[in-house]
Amino acid sequence: MTAMLPRDRAEKIIALHAAGWSGRAIASHLGHSQQTIRDYLHGRKKPGIRARTKPSMLTDPLADYCRHRFAEDPNLRPATVFREVTDLGFAGSKATFYRDVARLLPPRHEQPPPKTQNSSVAPNPFSHKPKRTPVLPRSAAPVNGETLVSYLTRLADANHLTLAEVLAVLPPWFSTKASSDDDRARHHMLVPATGAALLALAHLTSKPPADLAHALPPFGDTDIQGPLRATTACRRCTIRRGIRGPVPVHLPVHHNVCTRHGIWISDADSPQLDLSATPEIITAQRRTNQLLRHHTPQQVTLAYATAVKAVPPWPASTTALPHHWRHRLLRLQTRNHYLGIQTDHDSFTHAAIYPDTVELAAQILRPANQHTPRRSRTNREK
Repeated sequence: MTAMLPRDRAEKIIALHAAGWSGRAIASHLGHSQQTIRDYLHGRKKPGIRARTKPSMLTDPLADYCRHRFAEDPNLRPATVFREVTDLGFAGSKATFYRDVARLLPPRHEQPPPKTQNSSVAPNPFSHKPKRTPVLPRSAAPVNGETLVSYLTRLADANHLTLAEVLAVLPPWFSTKASSDDDRARHHMLVPATGAALLALAHLTSKPPADLAHALPPFGDTDIQGPLRATTACRRCTIRRGIRGPVPVHLPVHHNVCTRHGIWISDADSPQLDLSATPEIITAQRRTNQLLRHHTPQQVTLAYATAVKAVPPWPASTTALPHHWRHRLLRLQTRNHYLGIQTDHDSFTHAAIYPDTVELAAQILRPANQHTPRRSRTNREK
């Protein structure tokens, strides 16, 4: 028997529809197919009545890939992951994928965001706008991958304005994006206005449109960028540019280390670690970059997710750790003691096993008939 929607979920569909949401918007928000939404809205399905079982097409390792992507990016939309797994060989439809994801991650997308989110800063998107966008006296360069709200907020601060005042002189496109959990989403009604929005922002900031499109994900080409994850920009990169606070960004999913400054880029709410005492972790990131020369970002991410699952579990006691893990963990904890991070934080664990995981991922990606070449005796003696 297939998993039916809980009664509260079915009631939520009805409530959102009664509030004026379209079937497409409800499907995108709750992570179900439009057909499922229509079935519950028109009474063809009822909570408590199960349909016939259909086998899941989302099998390992694609299931591991999905778990990995949703775990590291809380606001990631199922439609984005559907495109990624399709590139990796998933043959099912979007409706099939949504059904399988609901089985795989039942708590996913359970709670809708509060309707008041960003309401204090976002003006009415349909209010009157000036015929021509003004030019701000002080500009600010965006950080690569920076979220749109973060950039507009920094721009407002630089000019002693509020975010609402900046949004008021920009097209309604920006207010809609500012009220969204994920500004990477490409809503079909917003796509036609993206080009004009980019030109308006370029005029406001006196920045070239190409530079803004390259740095800000809402304007970039997602097919070229590949899978992205929500995190925080390297703190040393931002300090170098005169930015003191954390900057939320969307970086390539395989980007775990700032190789320029030797910083471990954790998830958005996790601390960043100094890797100066563990250069092998920085080397592992460079190894990942080399893999991307021969494989797509989706293939590398799939191999990495498979490798994470294959790496032996972290023992409860550090005394049971393999010697190289224990030594690496000690160096990480000692070097980052000044940051006041608890020694049992997951960031230490993830960073400590990263080199082993990358090596295993490289082996997974290596063709079966390809072996690591051995150095000749002459080379070994040099």
